Amino acid sequence: MASVSSVRSSSSSIYGNRNVISGLASGMDTESMIENAVSGYKTKISTLQQKRTKVEWQQEVYRSIIGKMSSFSDKYTSYASSTNLLSSGFFNQAVKVTATGKYADMVSASGKTSSSVQILGVKQLARAATYTVSGIGGKTADKPEFTGSAVDLSVKKELSNVSGSLTIKYGGDRSFTLDFGELDIYENADKLAEAIRSKLGEQTMTLSDGTSVKASEKIDVKVNDEGNIEFSEKGGAGNAVTISGATGKIKDTLKITADGTESTLNTKDVELVDKSSTLGDYLSGKELTLTLDGVTKKIKLPEYKKDGTALSNDAYTTALQTKINEAFGAGKVALEKVGAADGKSFSLKFSTTQAGSTLSVSGDAAKALGLDKAATYVNTSKTLGELLGDKADVWNAFDKVEAEGDVKPVNKKGSSDVDYYIDSKGNRVKSEDGGKTYYRVDDKGEFLREFKINGKLVGAFNKDTALETVLTSINGNADVGVKVSYSKTTNQFQFTARETGAGSLDMGDGLAKALFGGGTKEDGLDAIFSMKVNGQELDGISRSSNTFDVDGMSVSLKGTFTATEADAVSFTSSSDADKIVDTIKSMVEDYNAMVTEIKNAYSTMPQQKSNGKYYEPLTEEDKADMSESSIKAYEEKAKQGLLFADRDLSALYTQLTSAISMSGKDGADLKAIGITSNYSNGLTTLSLNEEKLRAALETDPDKVRDVFSKSVASGSSSNGLMQALKSPLDMYSKTQGTKGILVQKAGSTLAPSTLYKNTLQNKLDDIDTQIEKWQDKMADQVDRYTSKFTALEKLISQMNSQSSALASFLGSNG
Repeated sequence: MASVSSVRSSSSSIYGNRNVISGLASGMDTESMIENAVSGYKTKISTLQQKRTKVEWQQEVYRSIIGKMSSFSDKYTSYASSTNLLSSGFFNQAVKVTATGKYADMVSASGKTSSSVQILGVKQLARAATYTVSGIGGKTADKPEFTGSAVDLSVKKELSNVSGSLTIKYGGDRSFTLDFGELDIYENADKLAEAIRSKLGEQTMTLSDGTSVKASEKIDVKVNDEGNIEFSEKGGAGNAVTISGATGKIKDTLKITADGTESTLNTKDVELVDKSSTLGDYLSGKELTLTLDGVTKKIKLPEYKKDGTALSNDAYTTALQTKINEAFGAGKVALEKVGAADGKSFSLKFSTTQAGSTLSVSGDAAKALGLDKAATYVNTSKTLGELLGDKADVWNAFDKVEAEGDVKPVNKKGSSDVDYYIDSKGNRVKSEDGGKTYYRVDDKGEFLREFKINGKLVGAFNKDTALETVLTSINGNADVGVKVSYSKTTNQFQFTARETGAGSLDMGDGLAKALFGGGTKEDGLDAIFSMKVNGQELDGISRSSNTFDVDGMSVSLKGTFTATEADAVSFTSSSDADKIVDTIKSMVEDYNAMVTEIKNAYSTMPQQKSNGKYYEPLTEEDKADMSESSIKAYEEKAKQGLLFADRDLSALYTQLTSAISMSGKDGADLKAIGITSNYSNGLTTLSLNEEKLRAALETDPDKVRDVFSKSVASGSSSNGLMQALKSPLDMYSKTQGTKGILVQKAGSTLAPSTLYKNTLQNKLDDIDTQIEKWQDKMADQVDRYTSKFTALEKLISQMNSQSSALASFLGSNG
């Protein structure tokens, strides 16, 4: 008889995770037999996987080409680039302008002008209007400080008897740990069960099919008739739910053994809340998190009672000051007790002794001491309600934001009932006067209040809006024309007009004034200067900016002065040929690299083996017996010619080469400045003669500029080189707005939204669906054959047993 095969359960086995004894009774290699039976399915799956790999490789080639084209566009045709050959300004700015005269360091200039310009004096520089306010509503003390709300250490403080952690085990390998704080009060078993359900709802588990669900969807928590909390499984899949761990008071209070066998918390007749402690008892030994100038330390609070005697408020304050001094050093943080009228409660006042220091406290202990999020600076993550108060009378004093345009109803899905109303801008609105006037509201239906600077609407906010949202809205609203910054060190908000020039900033009334009123203004100023242009003296000129144009030359004022005509600032200009030449040379090199890759991609044929077949991607089985170097060498051949005869790339190449192959005057001008197109080995590229280009820049720089930057859109009779190239580049590789042809086809990391939505990705998704279908079919066949062979093994085993029994019986009677 053949040897007994071992249990097969490795991932490489045809059985997958199935544990099957192969050939135990029959001696047959059933796995090999099943493998042969489903070999057709395996071949189909491998073929699809090879096809998938090839599509991925094609995607990589397209994306490489898109990357080169986008880089070329960004570098040479974008107005955000300092090497934008499409802009005539690049050629003007590439002119060296030198200021001469006694006050030459007070003025600079760039660009080209044919006029004679002299600056005779600068009376006043332009500046932007500013508005500075300390803290919210200008309510900042002379030194950095804050005071908590009043607390009474002797007052009763309810504490949880079930603080700590509880670990729930689901099935054999899933555990969920739930944490409960000392201040989390649950009056009875129902409240505790509700909290457990809520905490389970915050955690997820992954099911066997790969889907994720909330733990609360699989674990049932209920209070039974006896008043105890029971855990069980929802759905009846046969998984046990037990208590596998517990720490802290919850373990002692509920007498949890946590041996993994219990499914019930004994909450019947148990006091879940400790009502005997005081606030001082709770705070004893707790840690106060204190941050001074960016350095955070934990300060252990004093013991409230010693030998049964409670500390006085003064003694408590002194003890805490001592601990702060030990942590940061004496004389850095001052602590003061502020008494209350009742004589029992008091507030803690913190201050720093050095100007520019920042101080904050945080944590549960700080909250209990009336110091929740307290700091010497404004916490911009706080809501407007926290900063201004959330009372109705406060917010009703601020103007609501009226709806824009016509208002129309939005009906509930599948119903004629009105769900809510929107204005012409799509903002949700509602009325409080029967539909006469509508105002903007948030998703909860709360009215939004207008925030205006200089009478212009910045945004619509309410008490739930974070201050940082308001600041972001100000900086993001170009129409308002204001920037705002905040310094924690000085606790000051500074508003600055985006543009210099005469004007002022005004918070006006309403919400803006409540937040930022009480500040100081500094009006903006125009620049005032005198100059002489082509011999004509111009005195008392004003400009809103310190940089302005004089007949094509950009002049920048840096300081004030008064000069005689002999000391006047004059300008001489010369071409900065190096910058222009270097940029054009770089453009030629980048263009040639780009078109070479495009041409090679569609003109290179796939490589064939000696038997005439093409190289296909390797399967995992192929790779198993190959070295890394062999795999790399093979895949280089398999990747050759992936996009052979691609029509899109062929059309793109034709358009790019047509753009540089200019005729008539445009072609002659291009050659005159040293740029020619060359055809060799089927490839058209550009070449540059630097000597000719430099000569053209010296003799006729305007021609060089026009060859590159002119366009029909700007009034020329034809497009220059860069506009001619920009059209096909945008058509095929544009990543903003309407996407280019290649981007739609293969996606690009430069346009993240296209990575999972493009033609080739759709093809990959389709292949994945086919692979999954064939894998399911193969699995069904394996299950069918496995079942039949298992039954055969059982039958042969029974026959062998009967045969052995019969032989033994005959032998004993022989």
